[in-house]
Amino acid sequence: MRYRRCALVSLYLSKGCIVEPEPLCKILKAVGWGAIPAIVIALFINTLSLRILPEIFVAVLTAPIVEEACKGIYIYKMRKEPELEGPMDGLVYGAAVAIGFEIVENILYSFSTEFGLELSAIRSIAVGHILFTGLFGLMVGLAKIKTNKSLILYGYAGAVLMHLTWNGLVSVHWVSYFVLVPVFIFILKKLSDVAWKYELDASISPREDIENKARRFVSEHGGASTADPADELGIEPHRTALFMKSAGAKFDRERKKWLLVAPEPERRVTSEPKIKCTRCGAENAPGSVFCTNCGNKLIEEEEKEKKEVQKEVLYCTNCGVKLKPDSVFCTECGKKVR
Repeated sequence: MRYRRCALVSLYLSKGCIVEPEPLCKILKAVGWGAIPAIVIALFINTLSLRILPEIFVAVLTAPIVEEACKGIYIYKMRKEPELEGPMDGLVYGAAVAIGFEIVENILYSFSTEFGLELSAIRSIAVGHILFTGLFGLMVGLAKIKTNKSLILYGYAGAVLMHLTWNGLVSVHWVSYFVLVPVFIFILKKLSDVAWKYELDASISPREDIENKARRFVSEHGGASTADPADELGIEPHRTALFMKSAGAKFDRERKKWLLVAPEPERRVTSEPKIKCTRCGAENAPGSVFCTNCGNKLIEEEEKEKKEVQKEVLYCTNCGVKLKPDSVFCTECGKKVR
């Protein structure tokens, strides 16, 4: 991806990442497609549909199918261009098309007696089209990496389904805008995580060898900036931050370097044997007094007291030497301690 800290992409993906900006002309063309050709075609088809179909049917079902197809044409045509390298590029260009479409659509809605300026203002912050077409663009980019054209159809179906759900619920009550937006953003974030994983796996191979080399490089240099591993490993700069994060490194914002995360301390596994119940034969955790299966007493009170005495620390009153709990005489001076 070549888009620097784009507001349409989760910010956590760009922490410490050095990326190139997308060509401005390409972004403007994407916005222009959504603002003019996509709007004109969608408006023409939806108007024809209203002559033969009920209005509610067109609004809820026909409009999502038509509008997502009109917006998606530009992304589909871009799939063979070098600027669209993977899923996140597809997300950026899909969102750009959607921005153009949404701006013009909301302007038209503001002049409508049915919607008005207030509802158009609410729609402008809902960013629904960005999520729908962004999802389609993401799947187009994933299809390019995976060389699987069926993923494009899945992306279109997902965009239409989300758009259909949106239109269906907001037609019931406008409060649905504020309910659906966080849900759609959460879904898109999860999908983008999966897409980035595929993009990294497709671009960084053999993965295990490069990961070991990266960890050695960071260890030897006491940390590394994002550009250093990119030059050392031959990884594209815009993928380096994601790769370092997946390799277990952590970005220190103050030092502006990637550092290895210390491994978690090994947990000690107790070797003390389990206690077997004499009545039912069930095994119980070490130190248990009663059986968890039948309630039978496992340790007699005197045995318990004996163990508690054995745990006490014994010192010689004469020389102060630490002795074993069961000692009778001091091993240092010979004084009787019991």
